[in-house]
Amino acid sequence: SPQVMDCGEHLLWDPKKSDLAKKKSSSKKVLSKRIVQLVPNSLSYDFFAARGGQEVKEGETPKKVCGRVFPPLLSHGQLSTSFLNAPYIGNKVAMVFVYTDKMEAIGDRERKKNYKILAKYVRSHLMRLSPPGYECQEDKGSWMLAFDRIDNGINFGLDLKENVMKNAKLLGEVDKSQVFRVGIHWGPFLSMGPHTVTGHADYFGPIVNRAARVAAQCEAGQICVGVPMGIDEEPPDPGPTVEVDVLGVKQLKGISIEMAIFGCRKKEKEEDE
Repeated sequence: SPQVMDCGEHLLWDPKKSDLAKKKSSSKKVLSKRIVQLVPNSLSYDFFAARGGQEVKEGETPKKVCGRVFPPLLSHGQLSTSFLNAPYIGNKVAMVFVYTDKMEAIGDRERKKNYKILAKYVRSHLMRLSPPGYECQEDKGSWMLAFDRIDNGINFGLDLKENVMKNAKLLGEVDKSQVFRVGIHWGPFLSMGPHTVTGHADYFGPIVNRAARVAAQCEAGQICVGVPMGIDEEPPDPGPTVEVDVLGVKQLKGISIEMAIFGCRKKEKEEDE
């Protein structure tokens, strides 16, 4: 089977062309499409080996990784991130899991519509960051995301919650302040490369399970960061606009090391004197 690589969603037409907007048939035209690249396995580049973060002993030559790597697509505009935009520099990443409330008080039809509404908010906020956040996978209103820095991951969660509370028009009786549980963990990954089916970036290592468990232990509406106990390095700085509360030290399910859990919220703006 060939290597599958997601190239993101691209504009198929130039939106600035006035003749396209005037034509009646233009309303039926598909303006953008998600594009997937297929490369025969014998010619494909082994991203998992190249981005494996394996240590090279002094005096040894790093293992050479062969294969075809194609430049980004030329199009009228890229509307979403591609595999090549997934963070990997230094073999560290901020892994974020977003779990959505099950909304058990409303019907299936309303719940599905609400998930679609919330998905638009999640994806729009990913693209607002610089560099953009990356969507690894989505499953029934839950997301696995990756960011180049932990402050980007935290600000994504805080801004997403604030925007949904202020502007989202959800169906049924839903407490918008309690919709999301966001878990964040920063650290090294063992390897990453394109998923065999979706072509999206697939990360491997303890960081994935740790971030998922941090999100699972959150109360509804919380944005939490998990930091392993006993590591030498200082916890990453979330930035000057974030207030951090120590929630305690927990032994999370499936994780051998204890995790210090921190809750994040936006600092209140000081009133002018």
